Amino acid sequence: MLCSELADSYSDNPLLAQKATLILKLKAFRLLMLLSTWLLTSCSGVLYYPSQNRLYYDPKSVGFSPTDIYFTDAAQRKLHGWWFPSTITPAKATVIFFHGNAENLTSHFMHLAWITAEGYNLFIFDYPGYGLSEGKPTPQSCVEAGHAVLDWVLSHNPENLPMIIYGQSMGGIIALRTVIDKREDINLKLVVAESTFDSFQQIARHKLSQHWFTWLLQPLSYLLLSDRWAPTHLETIAPVPVLVIHGQQDNVVEPQFGEAIYEKLAEPKSIWRIPNGNHTDIFWQHEKKYRAAFLNFLTQLDLNQAVRKNN
Repeated sequence: MLCSELADSYSDNPLLAQKATLILKLKAFRLLMLLSTWLLTSCSGVLYYPSQNRLYYDPKSVGFSPTDIYFTDAAQRKLHGWWFPSTITPAKATVIFFHGNAENLTSHFMHLAWITAEGYNLFIFDYPGYGLSEGKPTPQSCVEAGHAVLDWVLSHNPENLPMIIYGQSMGGIIALRTVIDKREDINLKLVVAESTFDSFQQIARHKLSQHWFTWLLQPLSYLLLSDRWAPTHLETIAPVPVLVIHGQQDNVVEPQFGEAIYEKLAEPKSIWRIPNGNHTDIFWQHEKKYRAAFLNFLTQLDLNQAVRKNN
């Protein structure tokens, strides 16, 4: 029964009608609060969309033969990744790919697999609960997985090749926190933050603000979500260069989040604002011109670092 219909049924007693209407409104608001609480606190329903035991794309079908890598994190969860060696010897660096949300590494590897033909190793891994990785995805467990993958690469890197950490979408917030925690331990050449954000609370609040029926519930993003495992003090990544990439038509993680990251960073930093870019499409759309741009960026980075060493 609608509020107006209930009010009509109490037309002979206006006070009862007002009370009944108020009760219904309070019940509706309570239901909305419960629904929003469930949405914000259900990591598997909102923050993470893992897929296990499903092969989305077989790398062999597109000419790649990665090596299965298994390693453990601090909580002794067994994690899984794919190692794509550079087709050029010696390799220039190793790219560690923190992939985005949903599915697993078998649907994400093609974002960067092409770079192995340009002299770079690629290591992509799955967070806990994704693909063949054990456990459950949480902000803490994903960062612990990030720590573990850097430790594994470091222990299997006798040439001390520089590392490039590439975080995409949800992987970006994990990558940025991992870099801040581990930057003193590794030979880090570059950090890339593509289509990402640096606060669970801020993006949740923004999403709640986009709909009239959740607009009033924005404070819940601060009550029900924590930034305990989000990156803080992004300026401390310096002097390692950071490249922020964000499509200006991204409606999944809006461009303002990339701008916020860029503003918090210290030099050296760069930002690519992709005019017609959507969410995580930089290397697949746009006639693939940004692949060449990225390779040129890495080459220029090498030259700049060589100059600084000689001065």
